[in-house]
Amino acid sequence: MKKFRLSIAVLLSVWSLAGMGDVKADNGSGMGGVKVEKSEQKKVRVYTKPGASVDVAIIDADGNVLYQGFIAKNAKGATSFNLNNLPDGQYYLTAGNNAWWMSQGITIKSNAVSVDERSLKQVAEPILTAYEKNKFEVVLPAKNVETASVAIYDTQNVLVQTDSFKGESRRFDLSSLPDGAYTFVVGPSQKQFITRVDVRH
Repeated sequence: MKKFRLSIAVLLSVWSLAGMGDVKADNGSGMGGVKVEKSEQKKVRVYTKPGASVDVAIIDADGNVLYQGFIAKNAKGATSFNLNNLPDGQYYLTAGNNAWWMSQGITIKSNAVSVDERSLKQVAEPILTAYEKNKFEVVLPAKNVETASVAIYDTQNVLVQTDSFKGESRRFDLSSLPDGAYTFVVGPSQKQFITRVDVRH
């Protein structure tokens, strides 16, 4: 019964989680100009730059999505998130769009929230360049992302190659594959980016 009440409390808090603040926008320190900071005892603010909408989620340590929404592209100021009804624990505020993604760790302990900038993970859309005929280099701009995966699919959506890499770049030789369009799916497990290339012999 106690767990059921806690679940209801979490659900009720999620429904009232996001609200608009009246603080002026900051330049931000994250990708896409997004910055997360503590604003009150159990509240955080998310600063965004106008011009592109941002998908936002709050996730608990078990991977359960507690809140999912977006900040409009013409939003002014900061968006506040009230975490008062969440119990002590580790949470993640994620934000992103088609060009970038970030995850900021948030800890609630003794009825107070803390934002640890060292737990900020960021990744930007990968850059694919041909360095020789039918050979491609993937550059994945990232911060605090240990491993990224790459899956390559043909036009029939059949997986033709898969790999993972640490670091910023990885090269792929597709010269043994038949002519056609291929789709690269690149990124860490939390965010995947899609890019297409053509192989011609």
